[in-house]
Amino acid sequence: MSFRNTIRIPVLLTAVLVILLAVSGCGKKSETAASRGKDVKGVTGQASLRTVPRMVTATGSLQAEKTIMVSTRMMGWVRIIHVVEGQEVSKGDLLVNIDDSDLKAKKVQAEAGIIEAKAVLANAEKMAERFEKLYAEKSVSKQQLDDVTTGRDRAAAGLKMAEAGLAEVKVHLSYLSITAPDDGVVTRKMIEEGDMANPGMPLISLESSGPMKVVAHLGEKDISSVKVGDMATIDVTSLDDAVFEAPLNKVIRAVNPGSRTYDIEAVLGNPDPRLRSGMFARVSLSVGERQAILVPDEAVIRRGQLTGVWIVRQDGTAHLRWIRLGRSFGDSVEVLSGMNGDETVVLSTQQPLAEGDRVVK
Repeated sequence: MSFRNTIRIPVLLTAVLVILLAVSGCGKKSETAASRGKDVKGVTGQASLRTVPRMVTATGSLQAEKTIMVSTRMMGWVRIIHVVEGQEVSKGDLLVNIDDSDLKAKKVQAEAGIIEAKAVLANAEKMAERFEKLYAEKSVSKQQLDDVTTGRDRAAAGLKMAEAGLAEVKVHLSYLSITAPDDGVVTRKMIEEGDMANPGMPLISLESSGPMKVVAHLGEKDISSVKVGDMATIDVTSLDDAVFEAPLNKVIRAVNPGSRTYDIEAVLGNPDPRLRSGMFARVSLSVGERQAILVPDEAVIRRGQLTGVWIVRQDGTAHLRWIRLGRSFGDSVEVLSGMNGDETVVLSTQQPLAEGDRVVK
C-alpha cells in the first residue's frame, strides 16, 4: 500500500464521524423541540378536598299506596266477570258473579220455612189464648195451660230460627256478588268465567288510585343509618324529570331471607300521572358527611366510556390523566380514583391540547 492511500483512509473516517455527530445533534434538537410542545392559552381551575353529604342508595320499584286482593268466602262456579284489566272502578261496583243456583233454592226453602213457622206460631198463640180463658174459668188445669204456653214459646222460637236461616242464606248470596271494596284500578284477573272459585282464593287484584309509594331494598351495612322521617330522593329512571322528595314512612328491620336486604318505604305525595306500578326507582338518602375530591365538571373530558382531565404540572405543561368519577355536587363532580385533590386542572383552551403543551393565560 502506498503512502498516499495510508493518509487518505484516516481522513475519510474522520469525515464520516463528523457527519454522524452532526446528524445526531440535529435529532436531539428536534426531539427537545417536540417534547417542549406549544403554548396554548387556557383557563385553569383547582381540584379540592371538600366535605360532602354521605349518601346511601337503594333500588326498588313503585307500587300503589294500597293493593287489594279481592276473594270470595263461598265455593262456586264463576258465572260472570264484569271488569277487565286496566279498568277503573268505584267502591261498590260489581266485579264478579259466582253461580248462586244452590243458594237460591235454599232461600226458597228458608222463606217457605218462615211461612210455616208463622202459621204454627199463630195457631199456638190462639190455643194459648183459649186455654188462658179456660184456666180462668177453672175448666183446665195449670199443667194443661203450661203445656200450651210452652208450645206457643216453641213456635215463636221456631219462627226466629227460620228467619235466622233466611238471613244466613241472604248473607251467603251477597258473597256471590263480589263488589269493589274501594276505588281503584283492576290490575289483574286471576280467574276466568267457568272456573271454580274457592274460599279465600284471590280473584281480582285492585290498586288504589292516587298517591304512589316506592318500596326499596337497602343493604344490611346501611340499614342502621336510616330511620323513619329521613328525607329520600326518588329517581324514576325510565322517565324524564321524574325526581321526587319524600320522607321515609317505613323502615322494616326484618331482613329479606333471599336477598339479605331490608325494605324501606316512602309515599309520593303528589304523584306524576306518568307513574305506573312496577316502575324501577333509585332511592338516595343523606346519612352524614364525608371527605371527597371534587373537580369542576367543565374540566372533565369524556371519550366514550373513559373520563379524564388535563393536569397542569409545576412546569406549566399539560398531562392527560384518566380518572373514575362518582356523584355530582352542583357544578362539581367527585373523583373516586386518579387524583389527590391538590391538582391544577384545565377548564378550557382556545385550541385542542396535546401532551406536553404549555398552558398559558
